[in-house]
Amino acid sequence: MSVLDSIKNFLIGEEEGEDYEPLVDDEENAVETVDVAQERRNREFKFNTTATVQIVLSRPTDFSEVKSIGDDLNNQKTVLLNLEQVKAEDAKRIMDFLSGVAYANGATIKMTATKTFVIMPKNVGFSGIDLMSEIENSGYSF
Repeated sequence: MSVLDSIKNFLIGEEEGEDYEPLVDDEENAVETVDVAQERRNREFKFNTTATVQIVLSRPTDFSEVKSIGDDLNNQKTVLLNLEQVKAEDAKRIMDFLSGVAYANGATIKMTATKTFVIMPKNVGFSGIDLMSEIENSGYSF
């Protein structure tokens, strides 16, 4: 027995002896086949119907805080983003970054007030008119 065979036997187990018999050797001893896909479809699953929605209020002061906001979005948390304390150029960079994270996660961004946005995962709905729709309907467009 070679070294390779001894390693294989250690990891897999001893080789089957002479008394090894296959499960199906002819048609009279045939084992009934089972459709694995059908068995998976027939399984019962129990789901916990209590869901919690986590909302994170974020008031960044500069662009360096954007990574933690992106992590919250990746963790499927709803982020209420207030950009009142951020300079205009940093606010644009923050929104560019978070728009990419939101797009990658299938999230949506709604402007709820001046310099305030809500970023929601795909499983969170939004009812009501957001500020952007309200402003555009009154004749002002960006």
